[in-house]
Amino acid sequence: MWQNRNQQRRSQYRDSWHDVPPVRRPRKLLIIVNLEAVRPLMTKVHGDIMDSTTCDALPSLGRMEELALFTYHVLIHTYHVETLTVNNLLYYISQHILYTWDRHLEPTSMDLRWQDQTGDTVALRNEDRLIDLLNEFRPHWTTGQEFGILFPNNIRLFTSQNQPHIMRLSCHDALPNRNMLP
Repeated sequence: MWQNRNQQRRSQYRDSWHDVPPVRRPRKLLIIVNLEAVRPLMTKVHGDIMDSTTCDALPSLGRMEELALFTYHVLIHTYHVETLTVNNLLYYISQHILYTWDRHLEPTSMDLRWQDQTGDTVALRNEDRLIDLLNEFRPHWTTGQEFGILFPNNIRLFTSQNQPHIMRLSCHDALPNRNMLP
């Protein structure tokens, strides 16, 4: 008799425990930044150094290779997602430009832009944390990936915890007033 009662209590506890939804864990974040819009800034500060690595200047360079040169990407692990700021990311991009073209651009001379769910372009502030932006503009970022600006409400659910969410940004000459896009 005692065994049945204890087993019944344990199964009630176990069954009620399974009703609790799982804790939302951040996932890896693949950040892809288009650097094409930084070329005018580089030309203004350092001459045509970026133009010398285009298909026009190097006929043997393919379009995909040129695209790879003008793209910065980084995979951010879950333990860094919560602390990464726009300012940190701009510093990483500045370092990438230094290592690629041997010219330094101050992180404060650039800004990052991102499209929200409606397709509006947003200039990101340096103090913004990426996780706050994701939670505000892409609340589904831990469960699925949107198809792009043409189909912002179509979400492809992730099939594995190892799949990163992709965040596509563009890097530009810094605006004097980030509230006013050109």
